[in-house]
Amino acid sequence: MNTEADEPPRVVDSPRQRLLYLVAAIAQGASSVLVQPFAIRILDPEQWGQVSLMLSLIAVSLVAITAGFPTTLGAFYFDAEDGKSKARSLNGFGSLLSLLLAGAAMIVYSVIAAANGWTDLAPLILVSIAIVGMHGICQNAVAYLRSDQRPGAYVLVIVLATSLGHGAGLLAILVVAPTAIAYLTAFAGCVLAAAVLSMLLSRPTAPFRFPSTLRSAVAIALPVLPHSVAFIALQQGEALLINAFQGPVLVGRYNAVMPFALGAIAIALALSNVWQTVLLSLRGDDPDGQGRRIQNEAFLVGFLLATAGSGVATLATYVLVDRPDAELFALAHLLPIVGYGFVVFIIASTQLFAVRRTRIMSVITPVVAVLAIIVASIPASTGNLLLVGVVKIVSFLLLGLWYTWAANRVRPRMVAVRPMLLWMAAAVTVPTALSLFPTTPGYGVLTAAIAFVIVGATAFWYLRRQRRSHAPSGSADL
Repeated sequence: MNTEADEPPRVVDSPRQRLLYLVAAIAQGASSVLVQPFAIRILDPEQWGQVSLMLSLIAVSLVAITAGFPTTLGAFYFDAEDGKSKARSLNGFGSLLSLLLAGAAMIVYSVIAAANGWTDLAPLILVSIAIVGMHGICQNAVAYLRSDQRPGAYVLVIVLATSLGHGAGLLAILVVAPTAIAYLTAFAGCVLAAAVLSMLLSRPTAPFRFPSTLRSAVAIALPVLPHSVAFIALQQGEALLINAFQGPVLVGRYNAVMPFALGAIAIALALSNVWQTVLLSLRGDDPDGQGRRIQNEAFLVGFLLATAGSGVATLATYVLVDRPDAELFALAHLLPIVGYGFVVFIIASTQLFAVRRTRIMSVITPVVAVLAIIVASIPASTGNLLLVGVVKIVSFLLLGLWYTWAANRVRPRMVAVRPMLLWMAAAVTVPTALSLFPTTPGYGVLTAAIAFVIVGATAFWYLRRQRRSHAPSGSADL
């Protein structure tokens, strides 16, 4: 027996880890936001619409990938017998699978495109498929690095795959050509470098070294495949509907404010590296209240993200969008609420992975995605971007609520319902109130100030409460 991990590794929840994961999130989210004002003015509306559509597809595909096999890999890392060795082998299998699937998708799409006539979008889609495949390698590797509690290595991979990718894309449209293909090709080069680096850091081993573990991992991850496809539809379906009904120019304007949703998701996803590691290590149990403390923190963060994102929406929209209108301002204020729904989903779905009960995921997400697409098609057909965004927000909140019900049905009280609902009510109320303010720059400063006072006061209250809690009993539901 391999003795690399005879005992389940002890999880250390340190401020340094949280800081590094937060740095990765800020770098990941800020890079696209900083690059977008330049890219949207360098590229013509059609080229920008193509870039924003492809980047959104890549981003949501990345989120979908993290919900499946990499999370399963992290769960097996904490097996009492050879957990670390099993995780490295699963890392090898996941990387191989990512390459094979991306290669197959590129071949199939190339045949279809050749048969139906090669369009301007064809090379962009091929490059995007390649990027998603390479991101799959990165995500398996960072799942291992996260469980292995190596946040520094995690940050290196994520920053190279995202932040430097956007920087390279901007440089390419400045120096090479102001086209979508130039941006995406440069972006792909950085993702390729990140994929190679991630394999060197995580050192995956033979994919079939532990056959029984691989069979179990596939059995757990397989029901997540319909979820992953549906999650992409849930994330990007409304943009595809707008593109189909209204064309790339309007979808470009819609995607221009999408960073208010994707940014909140990116930060939540980064911080969830700590949350997920703790919850997976507990395997659905919570003897000392650590799991409940993590959940309370996660729901609080979801509220803070929604409030902060909505607070800066007016000022940021002036920067991100060329000639924004009232509809886009209102949409920008409300989209950060998506981040709260995503936080609830992450907590509840992680608990399902922890107890290895993932079959329900093949039902919940597809049903929510189908309902969202059906409802969103009505405002998308008329070009009502605000209502399309509202459908997206409600869909994510419904997703979180349904997953909470599913997790607690498997094992009662795995997800803390009371604090989740309280913070959800706050996360909906505050951005909605902020969206009612006028959208002049002066009022933009005022809404930002109000939001940050709320964020600061809430964070101060929570930190003070945590310092006064000297025992696990002090972490009761908020």
